[in-house]
Amino acid sequence: MNLFRHLGRAALLFALFLTHSASAATSDTGWLDAADAAKRAEKPAPHVKVELVAEKTTLTPQGVNRLAVRFTHDDGWHTYWKMPGDAGLPPRFSFTLPKDLKASEPAFPLPHRSRAAGIESFVYDGVTLFPFTVDVPRFPGVQRAEVKVRVEYLACRDMCVPETAVASIRLPIAVNGKDSDDAEAVRAALSLVPERVPADRARLTAVMEEDRIRIDLAAEAFAPRALDFYPTQPDVLSLAHAPRAEFRRAPEGGLPAGASIYLTADALFAQKPAESIRGVLVAEGGPEKGGWAIETEVPLGKGAVKAAPGAPEPLPTSAAPAAAPQGASIPASALFAFLGGLILNLMPCVFPVLSLKLLQLVEGAQKGGRLWTHGIAFTAGVLVTMLALSGTLLALRSAGGAVGWGFQLQSPAVVALLMLLFAAIVFNLLGLFEFTWGATAADSRLARRAPTTGVGGSFATGILAVVVASPCTAPFMGAALGYALTQPAAEALLVFAALGFGMAFPWLLLTIVPFWAKKLPKPGPWMEVFRRVMAVPMAAAVLWLGWVLSKQVELLGLVAVVCAVSALGVLLWQMGRRQWGRSASRALMAVMAAVALLGVAAAGSGAFERQAEASAPAADGWQRWSPKTLEEARASGRPVFVDFTAAWCVTCQANKLTALHRAEVERAMDERGYVKLVADWTNRNAEIAEVLAQFGRSGVPLYLIYRPDGRIDVLPELLTAEIVLEAVRAP
Repeated sequence: MNLFRHLGRAALLFALFLTHSASAATSDTGWLDAADAAKRAEKPAPHVKVELVAEKTTLTPQGVNRLAVRFTHDDGWHTYWKMPGDAGLPPRFSFTLPKDLKASEPAFPLPHRSRAAGIESFVYDGVTLFPFTVDVPRFPGVQRAEVKVRVEYLACRDMCVPETAVASIRLPIAVNGKDSDDAEAVRAALSLVPERVPADRARLTAVMEEDRIRIDLAAEAFAPRALDFYPTQPDVLSLAHAPRAEFRRAPEGGLPAGASIYLTADALFAQKPAESIRGVLVAEGGPEKGGWAIETEVPLGKGAVKAAPGAPEPLPTSAAPAAAPQGASIPASALFAFLGGLILNLMPCVFPVLSLKLLQLVEGAQKGGRLWTHGIAFTAGVLVTMLALSGTLLALRSAGGAVGWGFQLQSPAVVALLMLLFAAIVFNLLGLFEFTWGATAADSRLARRAPTTGVGGSFATGILAVVVASPCTAPFMGAALGYALTQPAAEALLVFAALGFGMAFPWLLLTIVPFWAKKLPKPGPWMEVFRRVMAVPMAAAVLWLGWVLSKQVELLGLVAVVCAVSALGVLLWQMGRRQWGRSASRALMAVMAAVALLGVAAAGSGAFERQAEASAPAADGWQRWSPKTLEEARASGRPVFVDFTAAWCVTCQANKLTALHRAEVERAMDERGYVKLVADWTNRNAEIAEVLAQFGRSGVPLYLIYRPDGRIDVLPELLTAEIVLEAVRAP
């Protein structure tokens, strides 16, 4: 009766599917079917059109010859500045010219900030020109010159694609050139390039205290009304915290009497600061919006720096989330993650797997074995899987993917595979077969002598616990993980490890101090009954996963997976007959295995993916969330309640039943004129991921109330009707 003796093999299969899913997590289409794979074998069309344009119709010897590399981005796609930000790569230009002609390095115009899934980047979109000059000697030796450029760049939308383009332009060499059709565009591009200003002329100073930096502008030097600062060095500033400006007015009004901009240093830079910082100071939105931008080096010294004015970043809300770590740091976030892991054991999504752990502990206690080995194995399974999932998440987000915690259940193939795995556990608990893969049809005694418990089973249970629990968000956990995802990988993984240890700690404690084992009755038939009772929560988990899948795929896709589960049952029934020395059909087993695999493949192919209509109502009285819908709702002057949820988030569904969809709660919302929006994250949605990141969250649930006066209130992850009523009725 070894429940999980070799479930590690099943976990390995799951890891392979998870890796496949993760590789597709930053794409629009999910898993690729055979037709898509064939298309990918062909050379894909670039997402950025690259051209060379010139200010004049000729190249003039010993003149100023201005040209530009023009990027025309496809809708929704972007490329990166020379300092890309938290993620991305800058374009690289390589020129080929006739002998004696030289091209300067292209200048980078001022980019704009982009924040997606907690990743801050400096990007270009639309049409962007990178101006440069070509030096032509007095006697070039040729009458016509071809200027050629090879550009390597990273194009990103929901996914990132490294691309290469080659562009060229042929121009005669003469002194009587006229303006070309692109002359105005080239000159305009030059005006968008930040002016380089030496440090002594910039009239800027900076001081630093701990991780706080303040750059001061001399009163007589500038009089801006809006300021920003773009670093040109990586790993100097923490881009998760937006710069905040402060303007000092002269007595009796008038123009500002100087200004300061507050920045937050990167953790490593704060430990070993340099003598200066380099970057671009942007005023009034930059040249494109009628302001200006200068690139300079600012001397950095030590000094007192108060907290930045205004509300704390990165939360754009007047009320911090409940239990958010104030003055967040890695130790504080690790502590909150540990507490969140403890509470995660009480969340409904974890119950099915923990019932397996309870069964293992009872069986182990009855056998009189060393329970502490099971506790360590379970803890190891939790930590290994937690670090694997979080590492995959961090890698995808660094690559520009808009994914969040629980991302694996946004893949129908992973959900389908979990359905099969959980169904196999149900069949095992009901006695249909045993996890004794070494058994043969001729030797039934091997199956009968199989141990009833094992350390490998505890390790596998730890794997399953994390896979199923990861979509849930417990109190303390959301803010801690949201903060961790803005930190370097090592610090972020430490926070995720603390979450996993908190989740495993109660079970580790029970195995180290097994006082409860003495109160168990003597071994007997009740243990077999207890085992079958434990099949009930696992069967409920299969039904839950089926419901999740029904939100992701059309009816035919769901039918394919139901057929796969049925085929798996027949396969395991035949396997059980062989284990006990009875006749079984090899051909039937092979056919059933093929049907099971084909069902999972069909669910993950994308052919049956459900497409939700944006205009369709989400539920009675609720509308589907979108940035446009939210904007229209707020413009109406009514309060807005937004439910960020997902079908695979059991906590979200529990909150709906116990609070959100209670009659008294909905009546209170209707009486006060609330616009009720639901943001469904069951399938990948970059816009929802971006909003979650803005509020320091990496997963759902998230509940927001937008007040007519502009305030935004964040409700706790666990709701009661009383909590929602109090928030809804608040002024």
